[in-house]
Amino acid sequence: MGQINQETRDQVVKLFDKYGGNVSAIARALKINRSTVYHYLRKLDLMDRQLAGGKVREDKVEVRDLPKKGTTRYIVTCAQNNTKLHKPVWENLLAIADHYDIPNENILVSSFTYNQNAYGELSVKRGTDKRGKQSLWYDPEIEAYLDQSDLNIELAPGLVWCGRMNTLPTATNPLSGFETYTGRKSGILPHVKLAMQSVFSHKAEATKFNYTTGTVTKMNYIQKRAGIRAERLHNYGALIVEVTAEGHWFVRQLTADGRNRIYDLGILAEGGTVSTKHPLEAITWGDIHSQQIDPEVRELGWGKGGMLDSLRPKHQFIHDLIDFRPRNHHDRKNPHRQFQRYVEGMDGVEDELRATAELLHEMRRDWCKTIVVDSNHDNALERWLRETDYRTDARNALFFLRTQLAKYEAIADGDTEFHTIEHSLRSLGCPEDVRFLREDESFITCRNSAGGIENGMHGHLGPSGMRGSPQVFKRMGRRQNTCHTHSAGIYDEVYVGGTSSLLDLGWNVGPSSWSHTHILTYANGIRSLATMWMGAWRG
Repeated sequence: MGQINQETRDQVVKLFDKYGGNVSAIARALKINRSTVYHYLRKLDLMDRQLAGGKVREDKVEVRDLPKKGTTRYIVTCAQNNTKLHKPVWENLLAIADHYDIPNENILVSSFTYNQNAYGELSVKRGTDKRGKQSLWYDPEIEAYLDQSDLNIELAPGLVWCGRMNTLPTATNPLSGFETYTGRKSGILPHVKLAMQSVFSHKAEATKFNYTTGTVTKMNYIQKRAGIRAERLHNYGALIVEVTAEGHWFVRQLTADGRNRIYDLGILAEGGTVSTKHPLEAITWGDIHSQQIDPEVRELGWGKGGMLDSLRPKHQFIHDLIDFRPRNHHDRKNPHRQFQRYVEGMDGVEDELRATAELLHEMRRDWCKTIVVDSNHDNALERWLRETDYRTDARNALFFLRTQLAKYEAIADGDTEFHTIEHSLRSLGCPEDVRFLREDESFITCRNSAGGIENGMHGHLGPSGMRGSPQVFKRMGRRQNTCHTHSAGIYDEVYVGGTSSLLDLGWNVGPSSWSHTHILTYANGIRSLATMWMGAWRG
């Protein structure tokens, strides 16, 4: 780069002292890239000083302005040092940005470093030492995006882009320990692995979410245990963030498949071109709890022009269809709750099931198959038959006896396929084409994509009699869409939906991580989470 003139020398030294050696800040002030700043620091013998320093408090968070009207969008991702860009993925992300009119300043690519010089050629697999003697660099095609991205930026009230983060790409759980990093605000942390975590909040506040992004650079790991293991969950892609003029925000995953294609809602980016009108493979709704369903979720989901009609999935998966609130076993010995049900007129089991059958008609579409997944709240009906005495429940005695008789006759006839909730709902007019899965029945979608996705597990039954949990299920090595916890998340290959119910059901006392979040499954087997709040599910 040649000699540095005196004016530039003075500027660099002054800015070096002003910003305490912060290379990104110096680059922004001089309107040059960081590689040039490093060159200046070496020439001026400031590198040794740059390695020492300190600061009184953490850097301030930049706050972006809200749009005056409509929706502002961001695409956020990350890139590894000394690693080539995955160009087909990058081109498809830029095509999506162009489709949504996302300006370059709203494309954030956070840099992170991974020091491969920690291992010499004698400590890696033969033929895998590719270190060379290069200094720190980033792919030239993304260099221009880095300086604006390596900052903490509040993209919307309550949502912070944590661009300063520099987490090892081999981290097994990149969100662990960062629950409080952004305080009460949700956070997006750049990382190659895709993850999402619901963080509990006071029920008067919205649930906090922490996200990771995926990456646009290729796999470039030290070929030791941690690096080899990390390659399997290396995720090419980004997040799209939508911010409205009211300050409401929505986040979805933009993940590339093996052919580098990226879906978002009804659009598909392939070969650097966006096409539209692509229906989903499936929606997995958060737990329904029909008698306790949130009216706003009901309208946004199945109302005219709602989420179902907009996305037109081939399948919709229903978890915890009923709540069984009239005679829930948790309240069986609580006379106050039982009397409350009586006063509310919500103590009739048959009434709840009849209303549920009507809800299924409302959900039904000719072009979408409705699948009811075997779930613990649905099975509470059978538990009621096993454990309670109809003689002490005049309100429900006749329905109890009719249903109990049907169960006994099925046993006598050797009918192992008898399903209590299905039998009851069909007798009350449930649509004939609704399918009810049995306990442990599998339902695979997208079979041609990495073995497909298992949709038949609600999430309450774990292995060998254990309780189910996403942390347990991810050890199966099988892609799954589950629910049950009401707390949405991404745990390796396990996606977890939230709930469609009211967020306060009376028994969930204390802080909560529940949300109205649903799983979207695209035709290529790639998935995303979509959350309803503030009367909307997208920007």
